[in-house]
Amino acid sequence: MSKPRTITEPSRQIPIIAEADVVVCGGGPGGVPAAIAAARHGAKVVLIERYGFMGGLATAGLVAPILAHKAHAADFAIVEGLLREITERMHALGGAPCWEDTLKVWGINFDAECLKIVLDEMCQEAGVALMLHSYIADVAMQDGRIAAVLVENKSGRQAVAGKVFIDATGDADVAFRAGAPTTHGRAWDGRPESMGSFIHLAGFPYPDAARKKEIEALVEAEMAAGRLSFYNPHFLNRNDNQLDHTSANMTRFGGDPVNAADMTAAELSIRRDVWALVRFLRAHVPGFEHCYVQQLSTQVGPRESRQIVGPYALNGDDIHLGRKYPDAIARGSWWIDIHCPLGNTYPVHLCRKECPKGTDCPFYAAEYDRMRTYEELFPPEGDWYDIPYRCLLSIGVPNLLSSGRCISATHEGMAGSRVMGTCVAIGQAAGTAAALATQAGIEPAAVDVNALREALRRDGQLV
Repeated sequence: MSKPRTITEPSRQIPIIAEADVVVCGGGPGGVPAAIAAARHGAKVVLIERYGFMGGLATAGLVAPILAHKAHAADFAIVEGLLREITERMHALGGAPCWEDTLKVWGINFDAECLKIVLDEMCQEAGVALMLHSYIADVAMQDGRIAAVLVENKSGRQAVAGKVFIDATGDADVAFRAGAPTTHGRAWDGRPESMGSFIHLAGFPYPDAARKKEIEALVEAEMAAGRLSFYNPHFLNRNDNQLDHTSANMTRFGGDPVNAADMTAAELSIRRDVWALVRFLRAHVPGFEHCYVQQLSTQVGPRESRQIVGPYALNGDDIHLGRKYPDAIARGSWWIDIHCPLGNTYPVHLCRKECPKGTDCPFYAAEYDRMRTYEELFPPEGDWYDIPYRCLLSIGVPNLLSSGRCISATHEGMAGSRVMGTCVAIGQAAGTAAALATQAGIEPAAVDVNALREALRRDGQLV
């Protein structure tokens, strides 16, 4: 066995190319609202994003629709504020329904390209300084606080200094590199929910309801025989704003989103699975001889990885019981939607007591008494649960806030709060809190939560 090799890098000075009141790391559903909110409240803001566009998994991941803007099993909004503004601006460009119509359906369908330009415009109008094509590589600490984040881009390694930092990376990369306590996946073995990619297929006449059912039954039979690897057969699902192609959420891969080898394996596996489907359709389903992959998401989409450790962790009971808190800064309504951490384990969809694999799964065999039934996964009908401000704070780094899916939460808590509608609401709160903290010259934990909640209400958010 060969010995491990290392490379010693000579010490070098990293240029500080920007200084801000608030530095937002990640331009997804949890990051962009944070940047816009902070800037609108008078903070000097830098937003760092690794892609050439914003939106995170809403754009790079093609994830649609936006979920949890309504109460569970009801038709009234629990998230408004920036989410409503984004939706209405997309609607004005023909890229989303009007807000009132979104309350009649389970999620907000939208066009990803439309979302990109809307987010561009909103950030520029607010005065957010954007750093695209920039990857968070490390952090610089001083006296237990983050002094700067270090980014890599075509200009080399650069530093962005700030007063308050918002970790909206999805994977708690900033918190982890700062040495802040984090958790990872489920407590039992550290495994996170499985990841997946959206598929856009085109090149065939869209079938009527009866024919659709027949075709998806053929796909499911191939899955049952082990010749196709998906967790559901619904490749004909569509985004109602994009009727020229399908928009299917059916791929899955069990792995660790903060492990580069696992992410590489996931990309290769999912592309292989998608092309196996296309070849089957072309060969065996009349009318699909010329179907093709119009688009796969730019990257495989993680559902869960690291969470920061805050003074409070959102948990499964919070979701199921619809708990409310005096320091609530956002509302959620999505359920405990744990995609099997083992990946493509057809016919398994969710981790619950009714799992068809039963004791073949070691987690089921060991944890059955602590697992939930299907009915116990949901919030009360017509209700929601609160996201406490304490979930956004770090117990280890005082000038760090989190936003999006890396807030302080258990495996069950994150399974509900990770969806995009909730992440946008959390982001708006994180950015507003960061601005209030910098204006007052205090740490985020010292922000008056009542003042924060009042500011959110004035900005149209529901808290």
